[in-house]
Amino acid sequence: MERIEETSGETMIAWSYGGGTQSAAIAVMILKGELPKPDIVCMADTSREVSETWDYLIEVVQPSLDKIGIKVNVIPHSYSYMDLLAKNGDILLPVFTRKSGSIGKLPTYCSKEWKQRPVRRWLREHGVQKCDLWLGISTDEMERMKISDKNWLNNAYPLIDTKPTNRNQCISIAENYGWPTPPKSRCWMCPNMSAYSFKQLRDNYPEEFDKAVELEKELHAIDPLVYLHRLAIPLSEAVNQSDMQSDMFDGCDSGFCWT
Repeated sequence: MERIEETSGETMIAWSYGGGTQSAAIAVMILKGELPKPDIVCMADTSREVSETWDYLIEVVQPSLDKIGIKVNVIPHSYSYMDLLAKNGDILLPVFTRKSGSIGKLPTYCSKEWKQRPVRRWLREHGVQKCDLWLGISTDEMERMKISDKNWLNNAYPLIDTKPTNRNQCISIAENYGWPTPPKSRCWMCPNMSAYSFKQLRDNYPEEFDKAVELEKELHAIDPLVYLHRLAIPLSEAVNQSDMQSDMFDGCDSGFCWT
């Protein structure tokens, strides 16, 4: 993508496409003229996104956006300066731990390092001086809204402030437009996934589930008391022990977990 020409203080609309249910609804609203066309659209590649997210973008969303001249620019994972570990050696993932004897959970740092900061770096590199950054958070997730800590970037929530919409309505908007049901955007090893989602991953995307199992082994080499599954036992065992009931909320549902 070409660098955007700098403007004299003009506030642009930038959309951080998360790849999930809410992003699909925003795309439809743009296509129907219910939301303005953003000036720039991007998606941070964590390098571990479940493949159905990419399939939906490539096969469903992008062909429709092409018709109105919108391109979802994929930001390479190289824009993140950290991977699994912080510079001090801490694990960035919100893994479960038995370090205290009972099951606990580490803070989430991966989303800031893999999504928030890469998006901001990329926008600045491409000439964005001031923008409203659309985030795909719906009305049932309002507690996740946050004010930006950058004076050049304002966090904006079109599914709350402009077109108030909840997650179920987002699904209906996409389906009523003739699109397949949009997937949940998530990384294939995300500890915030529900037990049900891990089972779906194993059954529908076995290669990605196997990658998660191997990644957990890498983490065990660093800290043998951390786990990806909320049962805090090895993922390969946990996925067979938890029930199949779908959780009402999946921590990575919107694909914009850093907020």
